[in-house]
Amino acid sequence: MSLLFKRIIWGVCCLLLSVGTSHGQEQTRIVLLLSGDSNPYQEVVAGIRSALGKKAGDVSLETVSLQSVAETGLAGLDEIDLLVAVGTRATGFALAQPLDVPVFSTFVTRSSLVAAAADSRTPGVQFPEGLHSAIVLDQPATRVVALTRLIAPQAKRLGTVVNNSATNRLEEFKAAVAQQHLSLTSAMLLEDSNPIRDLKQVFAESDAFVVIPDVSSFNSKTAKWILFLSYRHRIPVIGYSQKYTEAGAAISLFTEPDQVGRDTGEQILGFLKHGHAGNPQNVVRYPRYFSLAVNPTVMDSLGLEPQTIAELKQRLLQLESVVQREAESE
Repeated sequence: MSLLFKRIIWGVCCLLLSVGTSHGQEQTRIVLLLSGDSNPYQEVVAGIRSALGKKAGDVSLETVSLQSVAETGLAGLDEIDLLVAVGTRATGFALAQPLDVPVFSTFVTRSSLVAAAADSRTPGVQFPEGLHSAIVLDQPATRVVALTRLIAPQAKRLGTVVNNSATNRLEEFKAAVAQQHLSLTSAMLLEDSNPIRDLKQVFAESDAFVVIPDVSSFNSKTAKWILFLSYRHRIPVIGYSQKYTEAGAAISLFTEPDQVGRDTGEQILGFLKHGHAGNPQNVVRYPRYFSLAVNPTVMDSLGLEPQTIAELKQRLLQLESVVQREAESE
């Protein structure tokens, strides 16, 4: 057999093998529906793609903006395997459509989901029909309380306030502080409440103050008074964003867009590997990954021990792990 003939046979075999492989491995079609096109949403997408890594070849990952879908309609979206709604508006839009596909929600706050839920009285909320699962930006209460213990080890009483859209989180924090042998002083601020009066009472009975994210109007209404009273009572505030720290909180705990994207990508990997069995339905998950922002000037003025972000993060992960093991053993 001539060398040329051998090469021809080898080339035909390779071609047949590649054709057979491409037809044998059907890609999973996933659509990312974005609430907007701004940088945070693009960072979420980048985090998802990064998490998929080598598995990206098994996925047909399409990015669609809410604006374009609203203009062109939902043609073709009923032929996908998974819809990932990124942001509150995208989640609301997706759940309003007659789609026969699982919907994951990510890059949303817990209060935005609870507001649309059938039952928001318990931590295990019942999501609207069609929502498979969600990753929220809110931090778990156990993590927040553990961080408070690290930066203010002498604190025995934690204070906080909530609006009526975050009442379920208040119960979660009560359980977390009790588990870590602390006490919680709290108040619910309604639309007709006097925020200054109620906040003064809470600060008077607290050693540290935790800000629980709520609807934006409530957050902006209370932020300036919280930081003012923190300075006046010399009590550290644990915030939930870089901006909160820059404004005067001692420290903030939050999840960056690319981190929630990475978390979402890992959830998609679980879907690819196990299907619905690997992703229980009607489950809200707090983010696995988080960042810290420290205000050294405020920490120093309050006489709190200076610590680097890397040190704090490592100690927080260790303490959180201990708390979780203790909870599981009870």
